[in-house]
Amino acid sequence: MAQPFAPKETETFLALWAQQEGRCALCGEPMPRHRFETAHRTLWAKRRPTLDHIRPKSRGGQDRLENLQLAHAQCNKIKGNTL
Repeated sequence: MAQPFAPKETETFLALWAQQEGRCALCGEPMPRHRFETAHRTLWAKRRPTLDHIRPKSRGGQDRLENLQLAHAQCNKIKGNTL
């Protein structure tokens, strides 16, 4: 499935982007803001910003701003549902 060229810029996304200064909360590396900041779509699929639950929903975490952070898609996948 193709990924969108840019994440939806909701209030939550914009607040987290500013708070984290565009960096992944898990590895600390910069995240691309849109697809054309990466050399190839495969890199975009791995490096795109995703919403990560600090305390996973499967472990009682909620969809509240204080429980959310932005992370690369690949970092988020590696973290899985761990705390």
